[in-house]
Amino acid sequence: MVIGCQAADMASAYWSDGKLKIALVGLGAINRHVLAVLGRVAPTVKVAAIGLRRDELPMVEVPGAAVIVDPEALRDVDAEIVVEAASREAVTMWGEAALRYARTFIVSSASALADEATYQRMHDLAVAHGSRLLVSSGAVAGIDGLAAVSHAGVDRLRHQIIKSPSAWRGTAADSLLGNAGLTVPVSFFRGTARQAGSGYPANANVAVVTAKASGVGLDVAEIELVADPSATENRHRIQASGAFGSMSIELHNKPLKDNPKSSQLAALALVRMIVAQTPGIRF
Repeated sequence: MVIGCQAADMASAYWSDGKLKIALVGLGAINRHVLAVLGRVAPTVKVAAIGLRRDELPMVEVPGAAVIVDPEALRDVDAEIVVEAASREAVTMWGEAALRYARTFIVSSASALADEATYQRMHDLAVAHGSRLLVSSGAVAGIDGLAAVSHAGVDRLRHQIIKSPSAWRGTAADSLLGNAGLTVPVSFFRGTARQAGSGYPANANVAVVTAKASGVGLDVAEIELVADPSATENRHRIQASGAFGSMSIELHNKPLKDNPKSSQLAALALVRMIVAQTPGIRF
């Protein structure tokens, strides 16, 4: 999903030594995985800066990357791409500077865009500065197909997200699931993508992505959240139907070791988006 436009020439995205200069916002489980994979598969990508909160500073050890806590410092970093994988609050905190000083702002915390004021503000900034906000596909596949069939019209979208009870711990689900150990799957939320994204921002970012990409919209897409004590993977079941026909997508994702709320695919999707900005043929 793209917000805004691209005005910069691809050649401007490179240092004189041929490296694409990027900045990361957040250094939690997702961006740490991004760093590890980039080191293996993308030698032409240079992480020039890490944007963090002040209370996160002691945990940072990224050789060659400046640590910044003020979004305005992105002006001096001169990164072509800013990649967020922190929180919906980080999107609003870093978004304006990222869209002003970088060519592309890649967002992982799509739940931030469930707020209409935030969505419109990011859109207006991207247009004003000739930049782009790209929303990561996160932990699901088939977003390109959903976006394509949106032009024919999608009448209904259903997205079920199934995770282990531990993945829902520390969220609004605590009061719904109770403290007793579950022995059977429990469907604890049924509602719209806007409600899911707002109420479960760390777990249901992809609900916002599928709702927006399909064109159904945040207030029409049907989302179900399930806690399954037998789940060892984060599962997604997506069904869409309309004038184009119908499609069903099912994924079984391995969660990140450091954060069961997120899947490895969420990090790998960011890597793909970064690598896609480098020269060559991409699929």
